Amino acid sequence: MVLDDVQKAFVEQWGEMGARWGVSRSMAAVHAFLYLSEEALSADDLCEALSMARSNVSTALKELEGWELVFRESRMGDRKSYYRVQADVWEMARAIMKERKRREAEGALRTVGECLEKARKVRNEFQEGRLEAMQEILQLGCSFADKAASCPPSLIKKALKMGGKVLDWVARK
Repeated sequence: MVLDDVQKAFVEQWGEMGARWGVSRSMAAVHAFLYLSEEALSADDLCEALSMARSNVSTALKELEGWELVFRESRMGDRKSYYRVQADVWEMARAIMKERKRREAEGALRTVGECLEKARKVRNEFQEGRLEAMQEILQLGCSFADKAASCPPSLIKKALKMGGKVLDWVARK
């Protein structure tokens, strides 16, 4: 199995972007290749196509399953597992946002809250002000992520399309 030019360019770009966002390049590459694959693929198929070690592919698949971006399938009479990607980009975005919130924002919000308590105890107004501002934006982000996670993708898409109009309207007020 050989990557065509489109797959190769997309896998490279997605891998670069993933690395910048704190996701392993291998995980991003596996995700990108599966996204552009018409059928579910085995770990062996992925190893061959991406020239990756089996351990890297297995780790990437396990991580992608945890993020609910890849799903395992079995085929009658075949002992191998096959993997398909979450193909709906809106569901994919929602899954990524949910996982990012869980892995990063919730911990940051907890730490900021603890630091804010300490700053209040020692009456450091400067730190209090900064931490309150940070807490507010993290809370708003988490609240948005929670709301977005419970909305159908069509509503999220509509809201994003309206975003610029809403900002223009608010700016006029």
